[in-house]
Amino acid sequence: MAEQAEDQVQDASSDAGQEPEMDRPGGGAPVQEPEAAFTEPAEDIGTGGKSLEIGNFRVFTDLRLPEFDMGHCKAYAADSLSRSDGRVFALVTDPVLPTRYDLLRFLAGVHIGGQIDLLDHDVAYWPPFGRKTMVLFYEKPKGGRVIIASGKNRSIDEQDIASVVVEPLMNVLQALSEKGLTHRSIRATNLFFADAEGGAVILGDCASGPPGFDQPLVYETAARMASEPAGRGVGTLADDLYALGMTLAELGIGRRPLAKMSDQEIMDIKLSKGSFQAVASQEKLPLVLIEPVRGLLSDNADERWGFSELHAWLDGRRTKPQQGNTEKRAARSQNISGKDYYTVRSLAQGVSKNWVNALAPLRDGTVEIWLRRGLGDNDRAKALSDAMRQLQWGGSDKRAAEDVLIARSIIILDPKGPIRFKGFSAMIDGLGNMLSYDVQHGRGPQRFADVVAREIPSFWFGRQEGFNPDIHKLQQVYKNLRYYVQQKSAGYGYERCLYSMVRNQHCLSPMIEKDYVVDIGQLLPALEKFAENAADESWPVDRHIAAFIAARLEDDVEGQLMAMQNPSDEVEYSRAIISMLAVVQWRHGPDNLQNLSHWVARLMEPAVKVFHSKARRERIETEIPKLAKRGNLVELYNLINDEQERRKDQSEFVEAVAEYSEAESEVFDLESSGSARLEMAETVGQQAAAFASTMIALLTVSALFLMHMF
Repeated sequence: MAEQAEDQVQDASSDAGQEPEMDRPGGGAPVQEPEAAFTEPAEDIGTGGKSLEIGNFRVFTDLRLPEFDMGHCKAYAADSLSRSDGRVFALVTDPVLPTRYDLLRFLAGVHIGGQIDLLDHDVAYWPPFGRKTMVLFYEKPKGGRVIIASGKNRSIDEQDIASVVVEPLMNVLQALSEKGLTHRSIRATNLFFADAEGGAVILGDCASGPPGFDQPLVYETAARMASEPAGRGVGTLADDLYALGMTLAELGIGRRPLAKMSDQEIMDIKLSKGSFQAVASQEKLPLVLIEPVRGLLSDNADERWGFSELHAWLDGRRTKPQQGNTEKRAARSQNISGKDYYTVRSLAQGVSKNWVNALAPLRDGTVEIWLRRGLGDNDRAKALSDAMRQLQWGGSDKRAAEDVLIARSIIILDPKGPIRFKGFSAMIDGLGNMLSYDVQHGRGPQRFADVVAREIPSFWFGRQEGFNPDIHKLQQVYKNLRYYVQQKSAGYGYERCLYSMVRNQHCLSPMIEKDYVVDIGQLLPALEKFAENAADESWPVDRHIAAFIAARLEDDVEGQLMAMQNPSDEVEYSRAIISMLAVVQWRHGPDNLQNLSHWVARLMEPAVKVFHSKARRERIETEIPKLAKRGNLVELYNLINDEQERRKDQSEFVEAVAEYSEAESEVFDLESSGSARLEMAETVGQQAAAFASTMIALLTVSALFLMHMF
C-alpha cells in the first residue's frame, strides 16, 4: 500500500538518498535503489504546502525526505509544535503491517545511546492512503546515512569500527535485552552517523513493522532465514548479535555480503558451509574484523559471541575461536528431487521445497536409514519412525495425514527452524504476524488454520529440549489457538487468534478497518462515526469486533459470546451485543455516543419483547429514545436488563397466568357442562313442583276439615 500511495504523491526530492538495496517483502533478488549523498534539508520547512497536525507535530505531506526512509516506510518533513529546533521527521508506516507495540511503548520519549530517538507516535489520517495509519516521529540524526548506494560512503576506518559501531550498538542491545526486547533491524543500511564528524553511529527504526521484515535474507540466522519475511519472529538477543556480525562484515567489505547471489543460493551456501565460511569464502574480510565476525556468525546460538566476548575483544583480549560450521555433515548425501543434502537442516529445507516428492523417501524409510547410518543420529531416526507409525493411524483422510507427516518430519530434522506446511513458513514466534500478513494481502487465513488445526505448533513445542522460559510463555499463548480455530461463532475463529497473538493489530472489521483501531479505547469512537450512516438492519458487532473485544477487554465476555452463538434467538443475541458494547463504554468511554446509541436503540425491539407486561413494554419503548439521546449504552442496557424489573414482570406474569387459568377453567366448566345442568334443573324443578303441590293439597284438606268441624 505504501508503494501505491507514493505513486499519488510527487516526490520533490527524488534525487535525495534513501535506504538502498532493500529486499522485496516476498523474497527474491534485492532491488537496487539509486541514492545520492546525504544533504540536510532546509531547517525552515514551515513554508511547505500541504500539512496536517498530528498530536504535537505538523507533518508536510508533500515534502518527502527519502534520506530518512527506513525499510518499507517513507519519511516526510515535519516540525514540532512544542519545540523549535526543527530536527524532526515523520515516518509513515504501512497500515497493512502491524507495528511493534512493545518497542513503541519502551522507546517513545526515551533516549538510548546508539538508537535514534523516538519522540512520539500516533494514529492519524494519512491523505495519500485515504485512511488512518500509525505515524512515528523521530529526531533527525545529525549525520547522514552510513551506507549510500551511490558509492559516496563516508568510510569508517577499520581501527575505529569498535568504538564507532560496536560500542553504540552493544549499548542498544543491552538496554533492550534488559527489558526482554529485541531490535531485529540491525543492518548496515539502517545505520546513521550520530554527529557530523562521524564519531559514532546510531540505529534507525525498529518498531514500524513486523520484526525482521525489512532484513535482507543474509542477515537472518540459519534457523530463521527459511521463514517468510512477515513470519521471522521476535527472536532473541542471539539473533540481534548475528545481525551485528553481518553488519560488521558489510562495513568491512564495503558492500552487502553475498549480494550477487539469489536468496536461494544464499540459503544453500549458508546451510552447506556455515554462515561465516559462506561469507569468508566469497568476500575478503579485513583482518581486524575476522575474529568478531567469526564469533558473531556462529550458526550454533549457544556458541555465538555474547556481551562478554565482545567486551573482551574491545579490550584487546583474544577469545576462543569459533568453528565456521558446527552442524554435523554426513559422509553420503540424501537426495530429494535430484539434489543432494548433507546436513539435517539443509535436508529439512529441501523437503519443504519439494513437498510432494519428499513423501516417498520419508515413507519408505530412506531418510531414517540416512540419519542412522550417515549421521549416527538415532534419536532423530526414532522420532521419524514414530511419526511414520502415526501416519498409519491417520484415519480416512490420507492426504491430510501425509501432509502432517511431512511437516513433522521437517521439525524433527530442524527443531529450531520455522514451522513449514506446504507453502507456509513462519517461526513459532512469528505465526501471528504471518497470519496478519496473509489476511491483509489476499491469501486469507486458511494456511494458518491448517497449521493450527493439525497441531503442528504443539509438535514443535514437544521437540524442544530443556526448559526455556520464552518458549514456555509462547506455549501458554498457543494452547487456546486450536479451540479458537475450531469454533465457528463470532468472537472465535482465526480472528480471535489474530488479536490474541498480535498486540498491535488493528481491528479488521469492514466497518472500522480504515480507522486503524489498535486499542480497545479507540473502538467505540470509530463505531460512533460509522453509525452516522449505518443501515437499520445491520448489527454494530461482527466477527472481527467480537474477537477484538474478547482479546483486548479486561472483562470476561465469554457469556456474551456464548449467547451470540445462536443468531436466530434474537432476544439473547441482541442483549449480548448491547452488553458487550456497554461494558466497553463503561471501561473506556466516551460518555456520549449518540449515533451508536440510536443505532443500538433501533435494534432493541427483540430485547424489549422479553417483558410480558404491555404497560411495561410501552414504558420501556418510551424511555429508549430518551436514553439514546443521552448517548449512554450502559443505561440502555440496564433498561432492558433490570433484574428487579424482570423478576417483578415475571412474578406478575405468573400471577396473571394463574388468574387467567382459573377464570378460563370456570368458563370451560360452564360451557362444557350445559346439557347436564339443564337436566338437573328440570329434575329439581319437577321435584319442587311435586313437593309444592303436595303441600298445597295438604293445606287445602286441612282447611276443609277445620271448616267442617267448626
